[in-house]
Amino acid sequence: MQAESVWKEVTSDISGDIADSWWAKIVKQYSDDERVTHDMDYLKETFERFESVKKELECPNAVALALIFLYYDYDPKAMDCTDKNVEHFKEFASDAGIPDESPLRTKVLHLMEAASTHSTEEHKTDGAFGNEDRHYFLDLDIADLGSAPEKYSVYVAKIKKEYAFLPESMYKSLRIKVLESLLQIPNIYATREFREKYENQARRNVEDEVKSLKT
Repeated sequence: MQAESVWKEVTSDISGDIADSWWAKIVKQYSDDERVTHDMDYLKETFERFESVKKELECPNAVALALIFLYYDYDPKAMDCTDKNVEHFKEFASDAGIPDESPLRTKVLHLMEAASTHSTEEHKTDGAFGNEDRHYFLDLDIADLGSAPEKYSVYVAKIKKEYAFLPESMYKSLRIKVLESLLQIPNIYATREFREKYENQARRNVEDEVKSLKT
């Protein structure tokens, strides 16, 4: 499903002018020439996966908004993108007339905050599954790790290009640290649906990338 269709569903109760204005901003951000990952293609693929689990979500609109605003600002050189994106969502919510005490607003903020650690008890407990919106949200965010090997290779090349500002040795060191942290926990994916579909392939992909980086 196209991200724009999801956006129209999510914003069906607010002013059309406000919804259209913010969608134009979102497209501009995600279409920036400096982006290599987390672009419009990323949104498209993410929302195709979102549709496959939408019926399992308690609040699909909150998950959709959190996914859209999670990478509204995206700069690998910056350390404050998460904080900025929380503020961008708050600005949207204010323009859209979503009050501070709204359960929707609160849930979106909680989901975006969860992305900073990207870990739940279900990730750290062997055999445990999560079925809350935050579990699906986090799994959707890293679904690319479970891509087919050839697609994962393209993804890895994009990541490396995005971090080209780092010296090669530093990039390898930091990337290995991130990847090995994924291999050290029992579950890369929290939900049953994503674990059954992507876990084994994700582990193979990550293991192969670590080996390649260490060679």
